Order: sequence, then C-alpha cells, then structure tokens
Amino acid sequence: MTQRFPRRAVLARMAACAMLALSSLSAVAQAHWPDKPIRLVLPFSAGGPGDITTRLIAQALGRQLGQTVIVDNKAGAGGIIGAEFVAKSAPDGYTLLIAGNGAVANALLRAKMPYADSDLVPVVSTNAAPSVMVVGAGASRKDIKDLQALQAYGKARGGITFGTAGAGSTGHFVAEMVETALGVPVTLVHYKSGSETLNAVIGGQIDLASEAPVGVLGFLRGGKLRALAVTDDKRAQALPDVPTTAEQGFAGIRMEHWGGIYAPKGTPAPILDRIAQATQAAFRSDAGLRAQFETYGYRPVSGTRAEFTRFVQDEKLRLGKIVHDAHMTID
Repeated sequence: MTQRFPRRAVLARMAACAMLALSSLSAVAQAHWPDKPIRLVLPFSAGGPGDITTRLIAQALGRQLGQTVIVDNKAGAGGIIGAEFVAKSAPDGYTLLIAGNGAVANALLRAKMPYADSDLVPVVSTNAAPSVMVVGAGASRKDIKDLQALQAYGKARGGITFGTAGAGSTGHFVAEMVETALGVPVTLVHYKSGSETLNAVIGGQIDLASEAPVGVLGFLRGGKLRALAVTDDKRAQALPDVPTTAEQGFAGIRMEHWGGIYAPKGTPAPILDRIAQATQAAFRSDAGLRAQFETYGYRPVSGTRAEFTRFVQDEKLRLGKIVHDAHMTID
C-alpha cells in the first residue's frame, strides 16, 4: 500500500532538508576560512598615513592567517563610499573595512546615510594616537606656547581661527571642544586634507589646527610648527615633551585618531573571532610591527571583539553629545 503525505508536510520537510544542507555548507566554509585572498577596504586615498598603516596591518594579518590580504582604496564622501561598499558586501569574511573616527562621526553628522549603522560590525581595534594641537612657529604666534596663552590670545582678539581637514573630521571635534573649554569663539576653516590645513597654519592664514602625530612630527622637528598640547590624559610616546590637555587644566579636550577593523553584518562569529585573534597575535608577536606604528606616532591597540564594540559604543555616546551641543552637521 502506497503511503501518502500531505503536500504541506512534504514541503516543510524539503525546506528543513535545504536549511540543513545550507547550514552544513556554511560550517564547512567557516572551517576552511580563509581559502582565498581577503580584501581590506580603506575608505581613503593611497599614499596617506592611513594607507601606510593599513598596509602594515594587511601584511601582518596575512602572515597570521596564511592568506593574502589585499588593501583596496575606495576614497570619497568622507569615508562613506568605502564603508558602504563593505556594508553591502557578502558577510563571508573576505571583505573587511578598516576605519576610524569617521565610522562613528558620519552617522552622527549626516541626516542621510546609504547604509544603516548596524550594517557594519566592529571586529578589533588596531591603533590609536592623540591629536596634536599646533600653531605656526612664526613671529605672529611666538607668544602662544600653551593652552593658557592660546586662551589669552583668543580673548584679546575676540576669537581664534581653527583649521580642519573637513567637516566632521577629528580636528572639527577638537575645535568644538576648544571653544567650550577655553571659552573663546572659534571660527572654523575647513580644508580638503590635513596637509592643506597644516600648510595654512605654517603660512599664518589661520591660528591653529589639531592633527595626528604622523602629520605634524616632520614640521615640529623642522621648526615650522609649535605643539601646544596632545589631546589626551597621557603624553604621546612620539612627543614626550608635549604636555597633555588634562595637565594644562583642560581635560574636556580629549580626542584620538583611532583605527579598527569592521565586517558586514551577518559575518559568522567564528570568522570574526579569528580576525580579532589574528590581529592581536600580529601585534603581540611582531616587535617590528609595533615599532613601525610607534614611528608614525601611533600606539598599537588590539583587544577583544567585546572591548572594541564597547569602545565604539562609548564614542558614539560621547561624540554624539558634542554634535548635539555644538549643533554640528555636514548636510
């Protein structure tokens, strides 16, 4: 006698078998990951400080994973083009994003974004450095040697001019903090890059700027810029003689240039764990890699997935308050 099954039951069983098969294939893929090159997307142009450090990370990560890690520069829209590309990529661990402050700031400052904030998952931190507040070393700013002197200068002139690498940049946030902490009006002057900003400071077109150590070290050593403070509560290893904002009584001015790796939402947890562990192992085992980062003024920062996720969430809250209080926007 032929046994007959209801059509609905047959379809349900077929669906269950298909899901089991897909789950098995996914488990096999995860077990063999990575079995092809990994793309590490940098949302900025080649040749800059971020490009140099990203290539160091890619090489070190490749050695740990036994696979080639390719750096893919996708610049534009303040980092959004590259981030969107990764956010909309397959969540298989083969397309990753390396990004910093902009990954947090863009969502806070822009009314419209081409991807949801949750589409990118924090995986592991890589590096950090305080911002360095600088003025020109020329005669017109010869008396500005610390933040108290900058405050007096600003009050005497009714304000100061502050150059940034663009709306929403790290320097933009520092400028808003400076206005609040020093109690002097700040006029923002946005440039296309950090190098343009620093040249304007050197040329005397603006009073000051705040950039990563890698951008200012050469100018400081060459006597073209003078460092007033590092925006942190501890001194920078690359600039041990430069006092912190906290030391000078302005702890509210605190900002870092930081970086970390992100993956598309839905990337399997075992793959995310391997990326984080490989990054940690790279910095822990390679003294040369750590030394190279320190040459550029960065300190390696590589913790667990949970630690980086918590850091990103804390930055969203902290910077979000500044955006709200200062009415910051890009659109």
